[in-house]
Amino acid sequence: MNTLPASPRNAGGAVLGVGALLLVPLFALVATALQTFDAAALSHLARTVLAETAVVSGILAAGTLAGTVLVGVSCAWCVERYDFPGRSMISWMLVLPLAMPTYVIAYAYTDLLQYSGPVQHWMRAAWGYQGRFADVRSLPGAVVLFSFVFYPYIYLMTRTALAELSSSAIESARLLGQSRWGVFLRVVRPLIMPSIVAGAMLVLMETLADVGATHYFGLTTFSAGIYKTWFALGSRSAALMLAVVLLAAVVAIYLIERHARGQAMQVTSRTHRPWAPERLGAGRGVAVAAALLMPVLVGFAIPVAALLWLLAREPEMTPTLDRFWMWAGNSFVAGTLGATLTLMLAIAFAYAVRFSESVQARLVGATAASLKFGYAVPGAVIALAILWPMAVVDRAITDALDLATPLLTHTIIGLIYAYMLRFFAVAYGGVEASMQRITPSLDAAARTLGASRLQVFWRVHVPLLRRAAMVAWMLVLIDVMKELPATLMLRPFNFDTLAVIAQQLSQDERLAEAALPSLAIVAIGIAPVILISRLLQRRPPPGSRAARWIRRAQAP
Repeated sequence: MNTLPASPRNAGGAVLGVGALLLVPLFALVATALQTFDAAALSHLARTVLAETAVVSGILAAGTLAGTVLVGVSCAWCVERYDFPGRSMISWMLVLPLAMPTYVIAYAYTDLLQYSGPVQHWMRAAWGYQGRFADVRSLPGAVVLFSFVFYPYIYLMTRTALAELSSSAIESARLLGQSRWGVFLRVVRPLIMPSIVAGAMLVLMETLADVGATHYFGLTTFSAGIYKTWFALGSRSAALMLAVVLLAAVVAIYLIERHARGQAMQVTSRTHRPWAPERLGAGRGVAVAAALLMPVLVGFAIPVAALLWLLAREPEMTPTLDRFWMWAGNSFVAGTLGATLTLMLAIAFAYAVRFSESVQARLVGATAASLKFGYAVPGAVIALAILWPMAVVDRAITDALDLATPLLTHTIIGLIYAYMLRFFAVAYGGVEASMQRITPSLDAAARTLGASRLQVFWRVHVPLLRRAAMVAWMLVLIDVMKELPATLMLRPFNFDTLAVIAQQLSQDERLAEAALPSLAIVAIGIAPVILISRLLQRRPPPGSRAARWIRRAQAP
């Protein structure tokens, strides 16, 4: 048996050190808010906008959660449990809306459905239509658009959990007299709930942290209010207080969810047998396929068609190819580095929580839970929070080494720093849920046979975590490429990305010029989507490689 180096004893301490370093901006955010606390400003906010902001943010978050859970779980269940015409193609098409930034889909639908837009113009010309559509730039419109953009988070994680279910548990429940609905409620739902909750927390934090679409729609959410208060009104203290209130709300929701879950955990059976999908008849199969195509049409196909129409309407506004390829290259470099380093950090935390001593494991778990809240803070606030500690360190380094230019501020290092803090929750949520489904008896068996902790991780955990890790990496890649405020504020000089250019042009109502970079963001996101689909369609028994390694270890 090949041996691997033993894991270092201070691995947990190293993970804690990296986590503490990443948490510095969040601590700096809270400390600065307390230092600049203004009771009069807070009282004014409470009298004027705080109540409305809380209500609008709550309705937007609750509506988006309900919509994404309904659409995501339904789509995952249909794809995994039924065999129907076009199932393979639809399964990866359902992830396409994930590549669509919220601000891009907001601009696309606004231009498409407004009174002077092509849809109402065609209806007036063809049918003599004299009415008006409901304004998409509204709270209900935001809930609908957000639901059809964010549901892939829950779809992917739910589908991954459903693919790892063993038919043994299902058959046992059926033999005990459970109906199909009873099997779903009593067996399937508890097993997939951690993945649904992980996806729902991502949806919640993504919704609360959105700035581009909510600001464009004129909604008084916390994130839009922070952006407007800081940059439009110039009130730094009020913006920091709103950011702290938003962070506290997400912390409260997270603690309530953890308390409700208690000590429950789900593990993967070593006697895994795939749960074969049910073959549908022609009529039912076509109906299911048509229903599954609706989220793809609303969240991807229609806005892409609107962008293509804008591009075709004013081709002279298309940017030059040299500039376009420069923006695309910058986006790819930032996305690849950010996704890879964030995933490595998430796996390190999951590994440290599983193998550290009890006290250290609790510290690592608490640090990981704290890092998750970075996803709820708007990118602009994270960028400004990072700038202060980074400037202090940069000044100390340049003074000590007598350098003429800073090493950290407005470099790729600061940008990756922000990405790791902002999107740690995306990577860690899926990895943690998948790690919890690995039965501890596999670890105990391998350790009994003399394997080190690193060998257990490499030989047992890696085969079981591979699909979840790849999905997490691709999700972070797509999110990094869509990230706007942090990239805009921390990027190096002349380091424009597709997201930055698309937002700047769209904000100036130059939608035809913004169409090409917006379409490029979507096009680049399609490749990870296809890879995610292929990973999800492969169904090897989750414990097969681990079981083979254990059998080899038992051989003389």
